[in-house]
Amino acid sequence: MAMKPLEFNSGGFLCFFLRGDDMDTLAGLQTNLNYIWVLVSAALVFFMQAGFMSLEAGLASAKNSINVAIKNLADFVLAVILFWMVGFGLMFGESVNGYVGFSDFFITVKDPWLVVFFVFQSVFVGTAATIDSGAVAGRTKFWTYLLMSCLISAVIYPVFGHWAWGGLFHDQAGWLELRGFKDFAGSTVVHSVGGWMALVGIIILGPRIGKFDSNGKPKKIPPHSMTMAYMGTFILFFGWFGFNCGSTLEASPDIASIALNTILAACFGCLCSSALSWSLSANRRPEGEMIANGTLAGLVGITAGCAFVDTQGAMWIGVGSGILVYFATHFIERILKLDDVVGAVAVHGVCGAWGTIALGFFILPEHLGDMTRMQQIQIQAIGVFACFAWTFGVGFILCKIVDILGGGMRVSEEHELIGLNIAEHGARMSHIETIETIHYITKTGDLSKRVEVEIGTEMGDVAHTFNMLLDEIEEIVQVTENVAKGDLSRNIEPKSDHDKLGQAVSNMVIGLRSFVANVESVSGAISGSADDLEEASRHLSTSNSELIQHIATIAENVSSGIEITEAMQTHAETGGENVRCTTSELVEMDSFLKNLSQEIGELGESSQRIGEFVSTIQTIAQKTNLLSLNAAIEAVHAGDHGKGFNVVAKEVKSLSESSRTAAQEIANLVKLVDNQMEDVRVGAVKSEASSRELLGQTAENLTQSFAEITSSVNMVVNVMNAIATAMELQNRSSQNANSAVGRITEIKETMVQGSRQLLGVLSFFQRGKATAAED
Repeated sequence: MAMKPLEFNSGGFLCFFLRGDDMDTLAGLQTNLNYIWVLVSAALVFFMQAGFMSLEAGLASAKNSINVAIKNLADFVLAVILFWMVGFGLMFGESVNGYVGFSDFFITVKDPWLVVFFVFQSVFVGTAATIDSGAVAGRTKFWTYLLMSCLISAVIYPVFGHWAWGGLFHDQAGWLELRGFKDFAGSTVVHSVGGWMALVGIIILGPRIGKFDSNGKPKKIPPHSMTMAYMGTFILFFGWFGFNCGSTLEASPDIASIALNTILAACFGCLCSSALSWSLSANRRPEGEMIANGTLAGLVGITAGCAFVDTQGAMWIGVGSGILVYFATHFIERILKLDDVVGAVAVHGVCGAWGTIALGFFILPEHLGDMTRMQQIQIQAIGVFACFAWTFGVGFILCKIVDILGGGMRVSEEHELIGLNIAEHGARMSHIETIETIHYITKTGDLSKRVEVEIGTEMGDVAHTFNMLLDEIEEIVQVTENVAKGDLSRNIEPKSDHDKLGQAVSNMVIGLRSFVANVESVSGAISGSADDLEEASRHLSTSNSELIQHIATIAENVSSGIEITEAMQTHAETGGENVRCTTSELVEMDSFLKNLSQEIGELGESSQRIGEFVSTIQTIAQKTNLLSLNAAIEAVHAGDHGKGFNVVAKEVKSLSESSRTAAQEIANLVKLVDNQMEDVRVGAVKSEASSRELLGQTAENLTQSFAEITSSVNMVVNVMNAIATAMELQNRSSQNANSAVGRITEIKETMVQGSRQLLGVLSFFQRGKATAAED
């Protein structure tokens, strides 16, 4: 800001016209113009409060918009009061070692320039105090927010303001100003102070409900009205000419270049932020919030150097502000996970710091004085850091104390959900109330509630139309309740061919009427069919019972036949076994006869051999007899000497005769035996042949007979088993038929019960109809 004008005319601008003779100097005219210019600029800056209110209320939720508007007025009121009481003295009073002022408390009207200067500075402190209101919108208790505004207005803003602007009134500069720090209209002094206090608030309060998902990913909460937000942007843009140009504190030609730099920086800031949003946003579209904030970022950035740079410097400051505001906004939201509703930290805090430091890069040489450009950059950076350390450090400590001792700066979850318009002020907006009523009806289904109609407004027309819709729905509900009671006498007349709900209900009632008529006609038929079914089921059950008894008798007979057949089979198997035994014995007899025949043959051979032996014996006897004869002859010849030999000859002869006789008898006996053996052998052969033939024929006949018996028995057994199986299947079928009879009976009972229920439904509707007729 420039120093105060050197000349002053106590008569004022009107006095110039009324007493022109007394104001004959150009200096007097200039003094009065200075007064007028500063007051007009103050009015423009004051009008920025409406811009902040519109911007913040538009970007906040509708349920918090009234709260935001009230806060913008309330913080200005408190800021002016506290700045008049203590803030102005701390900021512009006589300096105490360059750190704080300590005079000019409770300003009076004795010094007109002091009054004008105070008015202009009071709207500045109101701006600093209101910046944080948008950032913490929707979740801050009203009284704690007012306390934050008091801290800014009475302590934080005045103290740092003294460091940078303390010499504007008493020519006693603060420690930053003494070192060459420059901030012409308040990029740091006003906007960064407000931005860093907004950072304190969003850290302590935390994000709004629903701002971040479970993974920490930010979700967009739709603004209340972007149209209102843009109206606020235009108002701020308009008021910024008073903010920057009025900081000259005099009506001079310098305001032209300041105005040009202001408008250039704002436009380039808007252009760059819009281009980044257009190219980098998820939808590849220029985002409404970023377009507005880019404009404001350019204005904030140029505020520090608007009187010290040329148009190219203003352009680059605007470009840097547009870029910084885009990336700072996303960094704060996505990386730091902080919820800044209007982007105040990025716009005012970050871009205010950027504009203050950028002043050192783009400042014109004639404004450097005895400093080099690097020294200017260094002191600018020191000033930015000092502002952050003081504002954030002191602000965080004081607000944290308020948060702890005051039971929390944040409203309850319930109040946050219903909105601070109602929770903090009991204020309602007609369209919000309409929406809440619609939401209530949708959530609870209470069709008796109606929206209050505001006569002569568009929202009133909407409420009236909605109430008419509720009337129609309630009529439909009444018809459906009558239907539930059995009364089909009432129906709905559709409003038009597009009245789908009315047509649906009307068709439902007509369909139910037709259904009841059909039920009435069909119910009797079902009842008669049920009786016929019951009779048929009874006959079927009786026949089936008799069939089961016959099957049981046949099954018993078949079982007896199977037992007899099994006994026959057993006997046949026993006879076969006996035949096999007899056959075995005959085979053994045949073998015996065969052996006997062989032995007889061998005996015959032995007899022949005996005969041969007998023949040999006879031969020997003959020869012995001949020998005895010769011996006797020789004995006779020998005479006496041969007497003994004669005796021997006689004995030999006797033995020979005996041998011959014995041999003859043996031969006769052998012959007899041989003849008998031949007869026996022939008989044995015949017996063998006969027995073999008889054995074979008997065995064959018996085997064939028993095989036929066994086959027949097996056939009988198989037939009996087949009959038994068939009887078992028939018995099962009969049991299934019996079960079917039971099922038919159950079906009959169900049909009878269903028929009774249908009759009950019919009676229900008939009673409902009769009740409706009586009514």
